[in-house]
Amino acid sequence: MSGKGFLLAMMEPSSGFEEEFHDWYDTEHVPERLEVPGFETGQRFVCLSGFPRYVAFYDLSSLGVLRSPDYLHAYRSGVSPWTLRVRARTYGRYRFTGTQVHPGQANLGDQGAPVRLLILRFRRAAASDEGKILAGLRANFEGRTGVAQWRLFRGEESECGDYLATVEFVRNEEKPELDPAPFGPLIRHLDCVNLYTPYWRSVYSPYFKAADEGKHS
Repeated sequence: MSGKGFLLAMMEPSSGFEEEFHDWYDTEHVPERLEVPGFETGQRFVCLSGFPRYVAFYDLSSLGVLRSPDYLHAYRSGVSPWTLRVRARTYGRYRFTGTQVHPGQANLGDQGAPVRLLILRFRRAAASDEGKILAGLRANFEGRTGVAQWRLFRGEESECGDYLATVEFVRNEEKPELDPAPFGPLIRHLDCVNLYTPYWRSVYSPYFKAADEGKHS
């Protein structure tokens, strides 16, 4: 069975634009994405240490969802004037699409809703380095107290060979320790180690998920 798909977007609003940025994300963008068949989860996080400050990501039934007519309409021809306005007033934008390498079929929160999320990005890593990245992550996080699950995604959109790892903590981790030794020389490819917490405002649920599970079968 092939791995599940994954979509992530990092960005930060310009000064004085944060309230409208959140209004757009909460009332238009995330709900619009979750209407696309194949989007199984969607959640936003705010950065506790690192940049950009905000990240949103989505578990997909497969990477092919991003080539479906419904998604292409939302992403291209169906883009709203509000979306165009927001895009023009954000910076630090980074978009990642990929396939879940490990464990292969997991969704965010499968082992409990995370209270902290660690994101690690390996840039320009060769496909032959994938096993070494997995081994380094396993040495750091497998069986670690407080870690609900960790996942690794292989970038499918970038020519520079990005790999992205997410580590879900079910207890507060102010500064999760990372031992670089198990990664060996590959540690030079690690250019992002950001710690996040779930983002929400009091007017809506902190956890975005597709309400009708049946439509995403």
